[in-house]
Amino acid sequence: MKKGWGKVKMKKILSKIIRRIDRAIAGTIGAQLFIFALAVVSLFIILFVVSAVLYPAEGGIDVRFWTVMNNFLDVGGYEETSGVSPILIFIVNICGMVFMGGLLVSVLTNIITRRIERVQEGEVYYQFKEHVIIIGYDKICAGLIAGLVDKGCKEIVLQTVRNVPEVHHELFTELSKELYRKTTIVSGNRTSAEDIKKLCLCACTEIFLFGEQGEDDRDSRNIECLKLLASELSGANKNVRCHVLFSRQSTFVAFQQQDIPEIREHIDFIPFNFCDHWAKKVFADCEYGVDGITYTPLDREPITDDSEKQVHLVILGMTSMGIALGMQAAQLCHFPNFFTKGIKTRITFIDEKAKKEMDFLKGRVRSLFDEIDYFYWDVDSCIKTDNTKTKEKFTDFEFEFICGRFECDEIQMYLAELAGRKNTFLTIAAALKDSSALATALYLPSAVYESETQILVNQEASYAVVDFLSQKAPDGVYRKYRNLRPFGMLSGAYNAGEADDLIPMMIKYIYDEANKGSSAQDFPIEQIRKSWLLDWKPSDTVSALKASNRYCANSIPIKQRSLGIRAGVELTEQQIKSAALVEHNRWTAEKLLLGFRAPTAEETASIAAENKRDYFKQRLIHADIKAYAGLGLDDKNIDVKVYDINICRAIPYMLEVHESMNKRSKQK
Repeated sequence: MKKGWGKVKMKKILSKIIRRIDRAIAGTIGAQLFIFALAVVSLFIILFVVSAVLYPAEGGIDVRFWTVMNNFLDVGGYEETSGVSPILIFIVNICGMVFMGGLLVSVLTNIITRRIERVQEGEVYYQFKEHVIIIGYDKICAGLIAGLVDKGCKEIVLQTVRNVPEVHHELFTELSKELYRKTTIVSGNRTSAEDIKKLCLCACTEIFLFGEQGEDDRDSRNIECLKLLASELSGANKNVRCHVLFSRQSTFVAFQQQDIPEIREHIDFIPFNFCDHWAKKVFADCEYGVDGITYTPLDREPITDDSEKQVHLVILGMTSMGIALGMQAAQLCHFPNFFTKGIKTRITFIDEKAKKEMDFLKGRVRSLFDEIDYFYWDVDSCIKTDNTKTKEKFTDFEFEFICGRFECDEIQMYLAELAGRKNTFLTIAAALKDSSALATALYLPSAVYESETQILVNQEASYAVVDFLSQKAPDGVYRKYRNLRPFGMLSGAYNAGEADDLIPMMIKYIYDEANKGSSAQDFPIEQIRKSWLLDWKPSDTVSALKASNRYCANSIPIKQRSLGIRAGVELTEQQIKSAALVEHNRWTAEKLLLGFRAPTAEETASIAAENKRDYFKQRLIHADIKAYAGLGLDDKNIDVKVYDINICRAIPYMLEVHESMNKRSKQK
């Protein structure tokens, strides 16, 4: 045996013991209490044994034993008894001061301090129940929390990987004390199964999956989290609504086409994109909901089948927001006067890099550009091109791309000329970043301000300047900037009532009834809700079908205006015919924007001969992308026109049910 081997081994054993003690002390509160209790109990046992040996007593406990114990427990006291060694009392008293005074106070203080720190750092989770979960911190959280509390939510849990005190500070500078009391912020990683389990998913009522603002891989992490949520909910017999934010429009569009089979049974998946959501808010909902801000519809007056009016949307800046506005307008702006007078909605994009952005957009939705007229004008080189002669188009909207600077004379003159057209409903949207958008909106031609053109200004942070400039003037006083409207704000951008799916649910029900050869006017709401969550075929792309129903619902207000539809009032045959024509064109635009294309002649023949509609549909080729007059029978031998007719016929009754449900909700 080597010399000193025993000492080395002893050092290793002591080092291992000290390491474990250090880990316990630096670890959880429970471990700290255990170490302290173990030390105190061990010392107490030693003292008990020593006292019992030194001062034995017959028929009871010797008073000298109690003297030793009192000196240990009575911190700061010093009690002597005859027959007890003063040295022993002194040693015991010192031990009591160290353990029952110093260490005990230190441990208790540390426990309280550590608990406060853990709460402040968001490390403390509770047994949550009937709560709403927000996963990830985004600037839109404050408005969402306020909306949830207004809706009656009792408890909100926000999980984030960001510094929790910073989130507290950012969030609650905008919220009241009442909202603070109802919100718990916890620290956790949304891609960690362990952290997700702590959120008590099976007891929650709704989930908002935002991810962390500024993350490069935000969308990918959100999908990873979505799968973890579905896995955690797999043991619960419930389906939870989950709103998922996608920061990139390309990802958002992809998940309106692509299903996630693993989540279907347990999650009602609602994807949304900030820019797309704002475009819907401005053009479909026509209201912001904060400070009473409203937007004039793109069709300011009813565009009937005998109207000469045209909707023209001009977008300054082909940013993500600008593209979203254009795509939303293409979804919504379909009017009956196209079929009687051939008038098309025009959407114009103006940007210095319009050529590059146009080519990028073409690559993204190539099938759309194959079916619409589009025009290109390079202001500097005076080049003008179009595709109007490639083939006859059956679509009722067109794109225009102008490459040039907003301030150049040619573009300023063009905008002034548009503002002066009597039969044009003109809307101009400055879709640039905050300061650039405001500057651009304030230096438009005078003719634009003097007309009734609505001017939309993208204002993410604060819209105070736009709000001040657009304030209503006293009677008889002219306000130059009266038609400015802010949009794109982060605060209050998304709230709990955004995904009101009652009308989309009813549209699905009507579609299902058409498959049975009947038309629906009575709506069994509970059955409809259950069908929306669970009644889908294995081959269905649920996300895409739900998105389609939502887009159809978004278009109803425009149909109401142009066709004079009223809640509960049966439509005439002419109204139904016009509405069905418009709805088919809207549906065609929706499919083209989602990447579907019309079949070639060979594919059309194959569909007819071999009944392969579903086969091609799965490959984003749809047999019904054609003019309304050319529609025929589907694979169930049902006339495809019946779907549009039944949905349009039921619009007054859907509106009636929706209004009734809203009244009941407000009364509660």
